[in-house]
Amino acid sequence: MTADTTPLPCCPQCGQNDTVRPVSAIVQEEPESPLAQKLAAPRSPRPVPAIGCATLFFGTMVSISAAIFAVGLTELTATAPRTSLLFGVRDTSVFTGIITFLFVFVGVHGMFVWRQARLNRIFRRAFVAWHRASERWQQLFYCARCDGLFLPGQTTLTPVDQMQTLIYARRPPSQATVAPPSGAEGG
Repeated sequence: MTADTTPLPCCPQCGQNDTVRPVSAIVQEEPESPLAQKLAAPRSPRPVPAIGCATLFFGTMVSISAAIFAVGLTELTATAPRTSLLFGVRDTSVFTGIITFLFVFVGVHGMFVWRQARLNRIFRRAFVAWHRASERWQQLFYCARCDGLFLPGQTTLTPVDQMQTLIYARRPPSQATVAPPSGAEGG
């Protein structure tokens, strides 16, 4: 039987620790309470779905459509004699269709790959922010007397409704530390 004997930190507003509890304990012990629902742990971001077969099919169909349109347009505007190719299509029309297909295919897939890379970057940033927020959430305490949240060493109390701002802040909140003197003293 091991009990956690670590003393709870004091609330920065009232200076007491008799009504201070870890936020994680409140959420775990009273999951249905309105306070626990406000103090719930941050949710992890959803991963980005990968480019799939439907995207490949869409890109191929768009490319084929563009190639057919280019062949038809070239056939209507070309003055070269017809050849013995399938349906009497001109060589220039076939060449134009193949080139159009390749450019459109590469362009459509390039757009989807660029979009996928952008969404992956956004997900990575969101995941890093969520991980940092989850670590801060684990360290968060609630003072029932003052109805506020704080991290150990924090000099101010944060209202419960601003928990997301506190845990997702880029920099940790102000700490109760002594800052070095701003001017260097010569000796």
